[in-house]
Amino acid sequence: MKIRGVNLGNWLVLEKWMSPELYTGTTAEDETYFCMQLCENEKRARLKVHRDHYITSRDFAYLAEKGFNTVRIPVPFFVFEDIGPYVSCSEYLDKAMKWANQYGLKVLLDLHTVPGSQNGSDNAGICGIIQWANHPERVEIALSVLERLALRYGQDSALFGIEVLNEPMTTDGALAKTMEEAGVHILERYPAVDKEAAKLNEGYTNAWLEDFYRTAYARIRKYLPEDKAVVFDDAFDIHHFADWVAAQSDFKNVMLDTHQYIMVADWLNQCEPGIDSYVKYIQEHFVEEVSYGQSKVPTFCGEWSLFNEKGGMREKSAEERCIFYRILADAHKTAFEENCEGWFYWCYKTHLDDPDWDCWDIGKCIANQWMTF
Repeated sequence: MKIRGVNLGNWLVLEKWMSPELYTGTTAEDETYFCMQLCENEKRARLKVHRDHYITSRDFAYLAEKGFNTVRIPVPFFVFEDIGPYVSCSEYLDKAMKWANQYGLKVLLDLHTVPGSQNGSDNAGICGIIQWANHPERVEIALSVLERLALRYGQDSALFGIEVLNEPMTTDGALAKTMEEAGVHILERYPAVDKEAAKLNEGYTNAWLEDFYRTAYARIRKYLPEDKAVVFDDAFDIHHFADWVAAQSDFKNVMLDTHQYIMVADWLNQCEPGIDSYVKYIQEHFVEEVSYGQSKVPTFCGEWSLFNEKGGMREKSAEERCIFYRILADAHKTAFEENCEGWFYWCYKTHLDDPDWDCWDIGKCIANQWMTF
């Protein structure tokens, strides 16, 4: 069975752009400063309302009815207990597993943040900071959370697997080299609030990440049955990590997650804006990447979207927008369904109303018939 999934982003791991109203009265651009700038009562009240209502059992029912079979749930490192200034959320994962069983969906639990951040972007909880790998106590927190996820949910029939870490950014990976050549710097895109703290940033290499992956696999497998997958993010370097995972003879039931965004090709000026060039890029670049991964280890695309950074959708008619997005959606789905194990769309929903950004919300994609099954 091919994976046909969606990410439940911005539920337990906040991303401001997806629900900006939640941040009203703050200057925060990430979850860390959201939690730091609000008083304790206000922070907990807002998080409770958000978590109670952003995803409910009705969303699981909707996804099952529309033909999805798996959800990928981003999980923070503070899922099991409050780690100041953050607020834990394991009770919501418990609900998600219950709802998944009720509606016949599988769940991939994805460790999306670690203390000190693995990539310096907003999706890792704090912008402009990469101070995780060089702090052994922070690495241990991540490993402990993975172990506890396996212990708590490993026997649950709805569990598909556990993903070790979302989008680690190594200093010597393929994307780092491409960005350097293009003059693009992730920490300029997501600037740190505390400039002094940012001076202590320290990256990590593919070799360091491999060691972490080995340790994480062993810690997870202590409690995770072999019929549940352990998933490794390719760190935007699919050729390297496909080869590496395939070489680990003691690994059982492992998969590779790769994220393929047309907006990144825009960002790095790797293709011209326009439907023909986008489809060509998907058919050549995306297909090559996932096919290579699949030739080494079972591979899926854990994140993709119809969004493109050139924008311009607001100037198009509803009919033009529908044609554009449907062609783009079909090209993505064909690439991932025919050449690897399937896909997860990013994301399920947003609290936005903007023609250039509506395509992030798969509910709107379906309602507008930009995406059909």
